[in-house]
Amino acid sequence: MTPLKYGLLYFDNAYPLKMGWWDIRYSLLRPGWKSLERTAKNVLVPPESGMPFHFKIGGIEPRLKDGGMFVHFSYVHPVSYTTKEALKEIESRCEQHLMSHGHYMWFNFQKVRAFLVKGTPFLEDMASRYPNKKIRVEYSGDLGIEGFYTLFRKYGKIVDIVQVPPVKDMPKQAIIQYSFMRASTSAKNCLHGAEINGIHIGVTYERTLKGNTIWTWLTNHPRLSVPLGGFALAGATFMIFDPIRIFSMHAKLTQLFNVNEYPLLKWLRKETVGRLTRGPVDPLQATGWREREQEEEKLRIWLRNPPETFAIVQGPRGSGKTDMVEYATKDKKRKVIIRCEELANSRSEGEILSNLAKQVGYIPLFQFMSTLNNMMDMAITATTGQKAGLSATFEGQLKKILETLTVAIQQASPTKDMSNVSPEAIMKKIEATLKEKAQEARQISSPETSEIVKRIGPKRFEKAKKKKMLKEDDDHQWCDPDEIPVVVIDGYMSREKGPHAKELWAFIADWAAVLVENHVAHVIFISNNVATSKPLSKALPNMTFETIVLTDATLDSAMEFVYKHLEKDEYPNIINCVKTIGGRLTDLELFVQKVMIGMGPEDALNDILGKAVVEVRKTAFDYDSGDKKPVSWTPIQFWKVMKQLAVSDAVSFDELKIHPLFKLDEAPFRAMEQAELITISHKNGRPYSVRPGKPIYRAAFQEILKDEGFAAVMDLESNIFLDKDEMVKMAKWEGEMRELSNLIRQDGSWFFGHSRVPKEVDTRVKWLMKKLAESHTKIEQYEQEMSRAKQMVATLRVNSSSSSSSSNN
Repeated sequence: MTPLKYGLLYFDNAYPLKMGWWDIRYSLLRPGWKSLERTAKNVLVPPESGMPFHFKIGGIEPRLKDGGMFVHFSYVHPVSYTTKEALKEIESRCEQHLMSHGHYMWFNFQKVRAFLVKGTPFLEDMASRYPNKKIRVEYSGDLGIEGFYTLFRKYGKIVDIVQVPPVKDMPKQAIIQYSFMRASTSAKNCLHGAEINGIHIGVTYERTLKGNTIWTWLTNHPRLSVPLGGFALAGATFMIFDPIRIFSMHAKLTQLFNVNEYPLLKWLRKETVGRLTRGPVDPLQATGWREREQEEEKLRIWLRNPPETFAIVQGPRGSGKTDMVEYATKDKKRKVIIRCEELANSRSEGEILSNLAKQVGYIPLFQFMSTLNNMMDMAITATTGQKAGLSATFEGQLKKILETLTVAIQQASPTKDMSNVSPEAIMKKIEATLKEKAQEARQISSPETSEIVKRIGPKRFEKAKKKKMLKEDDDHQWCDPDEIPVVVIDGYMSREKGPHAKELWAFIADWAAVLVENHVAHVIFISNNVATSKPLSKALPNMTFETIVLTDATLDSAMEFVYKHLEKDEYPNIINCVKTIGGRLTDLELFVQKVMIGMGPEDALNDILGKAVVEVRKTAFDYDSGDKKPVSWTPIQFWKVMKQLAVSDAVSFDELKIHPLFKLDEAPFRAMEQAELITISHKNGRPYSVRPGKPIYRAAFQEILKDEGFAAVMDLESNIFLDKDEMVKMAKWEGEMRELSNLIRQDGSWFFGHSRVPKEVDTRVKWLMKKLAESHTKIEQYEQEMSRAKQMVATLRVNSSSSSSSSNN
């Protein structure tokens, strides 16, 4: 007998395999661990009485991750057996025991197998390494494909064996792939650390990193993965958030969540608060005065027609354009209002988009995603040298908001399926609808219908009426003009200069043109800019617009407006103040407010007039301004216009344009009108007359002219400019005469061969002499005016000095 020896067996299907960190089977099987352990010890391992060579079980060591267990044993074999033969016999007895008892594990319905451990197992519990069908074999020596196959085949069916090309100073390696993972776990636990024919073998699982392979590929190919990720994100946004945004815009358009529009609350408000408060006596109070009645009716008639062009409501600032449009469209159920001044006054692109999204109900906006995309695009450009296209431009985001709003408006429009229908056909449907509504109103007011409504109830009557409408033919489809959406673009082109002004106005015009061309909605532009029609004509060419121009009120209408708020008997002489203020609605409202809080009419007028004087000085002459803003006119040009307007209500545009200060240039007049200093009236499509920008400005001009010192300085500057201009002309004409004199020879004859002066030269010389005389007369006049202006300035300085000295005495 030989001395006591020790060995190790591996049973490969004692426990479930752990496939990864996400494998929850171990948590679910935790209550049955003890049962599995008892089965492994008492059932899988053969009893000691049935084993040869004094076989004794020394202990069991589970390998939960590999789904198997090690069984330590001791044995004593006779001299007639070698150690290899004895171990092989023990392994054979264990296999026979498992086969005879047919052990199938309940968690995978597979047999349990037993193998003799030939090496030294590597008992590790690293969290990143899990069983795999592929194993990596490191070896020293020479093992061919046949050697690997003979050694590893017994543990399971082999799919492939690949020998890795050798690397200097590195052990030889081979990759063996099994059909089943149980085979690789058995081979790894039984052969790791074994020495076969003097060749040392190390076996580990091949790390395929299934979860990280995709991530590795994505990080290694940013030029493909980043755009694909952006497309995937855009697709998810389109599928998830776009319907939410469309619903939000549709709800804002139709006032779905506006509780003030609910019929029940309207009725309650009317029957409670409405009975306790007094409504406006005159419905025209909302629009200012009665001259607006024609403009309001003109706009209402246009809204009853099919959408086929723009409506432009123009007028100076404060003329009540917005109030008139809101009053004319107050009964419209579906309306969108875009406040362009709020957009134009935004400080950044993000603020413009946020304000626009808030106005139209574009929720959610995800403005932070734009900043994040820009940062990612910059990082990718810095690393790869190529743009990934993630950054969204301002124009693209603005276009996205307007396109989404278009979809919401189309859903709410009764003409959404009439893009290919002519306006005449739509008009017939509108007329048929209005006729049907009038007929229904007469029917409802009839005694027979009233009796039916009382008998079946108003709800059932409405349902029956809707069913009748649905049964009508498609050719008789109704189109209610009150249900056509109205888009009001208030303050359009309120600012022509700015970082994004041109893009903003162009995009809004193009978007509005799409709505009109498809007969989806009425679009009303409200603007105080006279150049509004230029971008709109580009967006909707070959189409005439419905233009409504608002002017200031007449004296009678202005007095009527004032007396609506003030008692006529208490202020009998207020007409003089109203004459000075004029018919501008905002100035009249300010005047009334000041009088109502206790100021006298004259004091209120002086306060308004003083502010108007400061406005004109700062805008026209850049008076008392720290930063010199470039303007398109000179102070002396406006001084000339102001002196003319201080005398009369209107001045001829052509007369001003031909003055030497302007020299036929219309740009200063356009700039003054844009600054709201003047208003240019047109006649037969061309500029005709010039008026003050506000009626109160005429009084402001007169007040500025009363400032003798300022008037003297401005007259001095004007005459200096005109004097220099005439001097330039005289120098030009004198030079021409000098050139003509050079044509005379020393003997008095001309180069043309005549002794007498040619008739043509004589005529030219006489004309030049006449021009020199006229210019000389003008220069003398300008110099006299300059002398008087200088004397005026000196007199004012002397007077101020004498008055200050007398006060000191």
